[in-house]
Amino acid sequence: MKNIFILTLFIGFIALAFLIAPILIGVFVYRHANNHPIGHATQWAFVCALTPFYIGLMIYMVKVDEIDTRIYDERHERDTI
Repeated sequence: MKNIFILTLFIGFIALAFLIAPILIGVFVYRHANNHPIGHATQWAFVCALTPFYIGLMIYMVKVDEIDTRIYDERHERDTI
């Protein structure tokens, strides 16, 4: 009986880690990329969802932060002149 419970937990963990999480990450990135001037939301969603160990999501977050920082700096520079 214990072995069935452990096996069920293991299968649930594998499903969460390799099936459900990438789909949720892809949906999040697609919606977020549509609201930012990063371009090609579908491409970013696939990269983030299919790259192992969530490296794609980390790259996306760095890229979005870089774009947001650049836009903020341009607006701040315009306001101070």
